[in-house]
Amino acid sequence: MATLMTGVAGVRGVVGDGLTPEVVARYGAAFGTWLKGGRVVVGGDTRPSRHMVRSALFSGLIATGCEVIDLGLATTPTIELMVEHLEASGGICVTASHNPTGWNAMKFLDNRGRFLGPDEGGELNDLVESGQFDYVDSMHLGKVVAYEGGGVEHHIRKILDDPYVDVATIRRRQFRVGVDAINSVGNMIMPNLLHELGCDLRKVHGELNGDFAREAEPLAQNLGDLSNLVSNEGMDIGLALDPDGDRLAIIDEQGQPIGEELTLALAVKRVLQLKPGPVVCNLSTTRAVEDIAQQFGVPCYRTPVGEAHVAMEMDARDSIIGGEGNGGVMLATVHSNRDAMVGTALILSLMAEAGEPLSVLVSRLPKYTMLKRKAPAKGVDATEMRARIRGEFGESAAYDERDGIRVDLPEGWVHVRLSNTEPIVRIFSEAKNRDDAQTLADRATEAMKGNEA
Repeated sequence: MATLMTGVAGVRGVVGDGLTPEVVARYGAAFGTWLKGGRVVVGGDTRPSRHMVRSALFSGLIATGCEVIDLGLATTPTIELMVEHLEASGGICVTASHNPTGWNAMKFLDNRGRFLGPDEGGELNDLVESGQFDYVDSMHLGKVVAYEGGGVEHHIRKILDDPYVDVATIRRRQFRVGVDAINSVGNMIMPNLLHELGCDLRKVHGELNGDFAREAEPLAQNLGDLSNLVSNEGMDIGLALDPDGDRLAIIDEQGQPIGEELTLALAVKRVLQLKPGPVVCNLSTTRAVEDIAQQFGVPCYRTPVGEAHVAMEMDARDSIIGGEGNGGVMLATVHSNRDAMVGTALILSLMAEAGEPLSVLVSRLPKYTMLKRKAPAKGVDATEMRARIRGEFGESAAYDERDGIRVDLPEGWVHVRLSNTEPIVRIFSEAKNRDDAQTLADRATEAMKGNEA
């Protein structure tokens, strides 16, 4: 059975089993039609399938009169910034992000370099279904223009010029930094940024060959090589990225993963120390972010999962800092999209000014334990799922049903939702201790069993 996940911001699937040249070209033609031609910035990660996907994608775009600005290999945040910088009509990120190597995807951006929202994404998917594409004649076909350097220099300059990044103090500290960019595009920019910040750098999985040497998600259990590097070589911090460079997980100076949820917590603390203001995060993000916002006397707003939702809420609340608990830091003064390089610069700024080891800074953050589970989505009815979970937790709990169902209780919370990127159900729970988090996850999982086909 073909695997193809279609969402608001794009489409992803297993190459050769759902994601075929015909599908890719169709989406390219639909996007070119939706944009009415114009300039489109395209880049992506190092997956072996990129050549097929890009070739088919370019044919659809060229056939609808688009000028393709080809960044080649580029992180997702670099592509997003370059759409804005080059005043393009839109952009496409050719990456399946945290999905395994056999997957690929196209994620579509508007003229601000933002992922499409529900209305725009709905229009694009309607065009794909209808096949009503505005193909042009041979005299008006588009073209492909290679962009030298892939936008790395512009991206780095935006970060170094940002008022929340203390370049001078970071340089004085001369941090020793380990990096695991999973043999993908983070290796094009993270080392350059760290050199600009005066850091001494060591790498694992530091090639651009697309051979993901670990599981793609930068979860603690996947970061053994980086942990060993940091502890064995006496480094100040370890940085782990996902294949497209928008998520950041951190290892402390003792070689201990601190969990990707705390990436955003540290970044939020850095920004609020300089300028208290509203914070935005998604429904699956740690309560530590809410607690830090409360410490600074500012509100924290939650949204459905997906950075497009967070970005829209940041706009609405005039928020400078936001993001997602999967290691996605969003700083509006650079760009309201997840960016591992921005997260790095903010956390190094925090460390530099504090003059203390990372483990000490982490020890002062609110303490929670989060568990993340997956279950097959086959046979799950979303409406029945919400009803069964409400039945399990009763009337005394607080519920949010904007994205699956989140249950808030005094001892913690649990969030159950159908994934937008994989055919699975995600079950996240968090509490002050592991036993309570485990109990919440177990109760939600048992309630879910009534949805099995």
